[in-house]
Amino acid sequence: MSLFEDLINSKIRELEELKSNLLIDIETRIRKEATAVLNKYSTQITNIESEVALERERILYSAIIEARRKIVETYEQILNDFIETIYNEVDKLRGSERYVKFLRFLIESAINYTQTKDVIIYASPKDRGVVETLAKNLGITGFVIEKDIKGGVIVMTRDGSITVDYSLETLLSNKLEELKHLIYLETHER
Repeated sequence: MSLFEDLINSKIRELEELKSNLLIDIETRIRKEATAVLNKYSTQITNIESEVALERERILYSAIIEARRKIVETYEQILNDFIETIYNEVDKLRGSERYVKFLRFLIESAINYTQTKDVIIYASPKDRGVVETLAKNLGITGFVIEKDIKGGVIVMTRDGSITVDYSLETLLSNKLEELKHLIYLETHER
């Protein structure tokens, strides 16, 4: 071979090596750029997925809170309706022998508690006549005053030192937690 051929072959090898290195460099650069783009978008995708998960949790939490609020409102409405029904039933029973016995029992219990028959009895305007008759029959020396209550009585010693509140409102209020529990049981046993 000649010198000229050797030079040409040498340059061809250099060009082939340069070509090979150039392809590797280009491929490496493309891979780096692709990896950078993927990393950039992967981070964005991860952030978006996190935001979506958080938003989903927020929506679920809001829905649960709203459902619980509606349940509480429903229970309150059921309780209020129940109490109103009791008041209506008392109105229907007012004047009956059973209701008169109930009032008598309340007055006697209050007199036993206060240890005196010299008391002031507060009663609903609808019950005043019956309460006055009961007070007279029980030998009570005080007097009966009308008060804005749904039923029952409030008995107070004349000096005001002892008050026994047997109004329907107070009697129901004292049973409120028990009523709530009963309503809960009734609505959850189905």
